[in-house]
Amino acid sequence: MFPSRKLTKHFLSAMFAGLFFASCKENTVIPSGVVPAVDNITVFGTDTLTIQSKTVYDDSVATSGYASGYSVYVPAGNIQSDPFFGKTQASFYFQVRPPQDNFTLDQSVYQVDSAVLVLPYSGFSFGDTTNSAGYQTFEAYRCTEKIYYDTVYYASSRDLSMESSPMASQTVYLPGLIRSLYDSTLVAGVKRAPHIRLKINGSTLSDLTGNLGTDKYTNTANFLDFFNAIYVKGITPSNTLVYFSLLGSDIYTSGGIVLYYHTKNSSGNITDTLTASFPYDPTASQTKTGYFAKVSRDYTGTPVQALFNSTAVSDATIAVQNQPGAALELTLPTVSGLPKCLVNKAELVITQIASPLDAVFAPPARLYPVSIDEYGVRRTIADRYPLTSSSALTFIDGYLRQVSLGGVLVNQYVVNLPRELQDAIIQQRKELRLRLNGTQTFYGAYRTTTAGSNYSRPEYRVKLNIVYTKL
Repeated sequence: MFPSRKLTKHFLSAMFAGLFFASCKENTVIPSGVVPAVDNITVFGTDTLTIQSKTVYDDSVATSGYASGYSVYVPAGNIQSDPFFGKTQASFYFQVRPPQDNFTLDQSVYQVDSAVLVLPYSGFSFGDTTNSAGYQTFEAYRCTEKIYYDTVYYASSRDLSMESSPMASQTVYLPGLIRSLYDSTLVAGVKRAPHIRLKINGSTLSDLTGNLGTDKYTNTANFLDFFNAIYVKGITPSNTLVYFSLLGSDIYTSGGIVLYYHTKNSSGNITDTLTASFPYDPTASQTKTGYFAKVSRDYTGTPVQALFNSTAVSDATIAVQNQPGAALELTLPTVSGLPKCLVNKAELVITQIASPLDAVFAPPARLYPVSIDEYGVRRTIADRYPLTSSSALTFIDGYLRQVSLGGVLVNQYVVNLPRELQDAIIQQRKELRLRLNGTQTFYGAYRTTTAGSNYSRPEYRVKLNIVYTKL
């Protein structure tokens, strides 16, 4: 007896799903070099699938995460004159711990001299890094409420309350700071890793040292109840975001407070100079210290604001930034019209629209895609699994590369997502919706414009190259 039509449909769906899930194993991803040739008999190709392209605002990035083995980069500064993308303000919060539990100094033996807030330079700045960048004043404030290591904070999280006056400040010549990556920073005549030093004021220093030996220094948890967190921002209008690296191996490469003191001989004279470090430390065995970055955008009167407000189904020009900020959202409304098939290749090609401003405001080195479901919720695309696999991330690609279009060199991003397209076909989704941002390594940095599906030059338009085998 032959199965009914209904049973046959279910059987074929199960078989199709089985083939798909088998193909999802990491070792069975088809390399781009062995995709079967299109013969229009069993293997077909298309790059004409309808794509709707829009610019949307995306601020879902968490800016408080720490992962073992990775750096912690935080920004401070402002972009004041980007005519296309508007203004950006960046700042950050972080906590420090005492040098050790029950830390104290015997006042009859030691005398405190001063303290500085050390902010190690990451080696990266975004925006104007030339001599015209000028000077930037950084201020640090003592917060009157805590942050928590195990709480997720976002770029748009509320401001913490803090003291009205800064606990430390320093004016820095930005090109000099940027060059210090190669020339080092001199401290007492000795070359050290590049960093800036903000001298801590007398009242904060007195509070820190006056409580030595009390229960406020019993452990890190007690200390953080007393010294909640530090807030750092750039106050001078400029056109540069400076990125600091909080996690390092010594007092010059770790963000934190360095206390300077000396021992006294019987005559009260200085015999040597010593240091005690209050570092940022997310790796502590007990209480860990937290951080998060703040990034705000102001698009008032800019072309990007017009793109956000556009009522067109699809726009010709798209704006993209590292989160938070402008993102490329693509909708494929006809994906359900594809036949049941095995997707051999699904290659999203996005072409940059070059601008003279690229010399100052660099484009993202990579775009990363997520899927947006029917409820507007972000989902990890199928091609990214397993999350522990670096080869999955490599396969997606998304890196900026240079190609020739009509004899002209242009920049393009190529994003591979055959599994996600395959998943959409299996699930019979009405549409496939994708969102692409710059990566999250440097919050608030990088920006570019790309050609949408209605761009005036067809060869620049965003497209999805598909090769599939009919079942």
